Amino acid sequence: AQCLGRDGEIGALRPGGLADVALWRLDTLASDALAHGPGGDPVTALVFGPAASLALLLVGGNVVVEDGELRTVSVAGAVHGVRAARDRLFGP
Repeated sequence: AQCLGRDGEIGALRPGGLADVALWRLDTLASDALAHGPGGDPVTALVFGPAASLALLLVGGNVVVEDGELRTVSVAGAVHGVRAARDRLFGP
């Protein structure tokens, strides 16, 4: 952030900053507990292990996903948009 001249707005978690933060649940499934359990490398587990549930996603400080649910658009609206885009590309 500092080398880009943007250290006043990004590069640290602080009030008024633009925060992108992702928090994953590593304790939801038995398979997750084995893959992400104590003693393991959590970054390696997230990259190479089973998919972990996204607990919270902030983009620019705004909640996008909370408790595993998308908060910025409705699922029905997203499905409609994807189907409309598919139809534009490939026809109905």
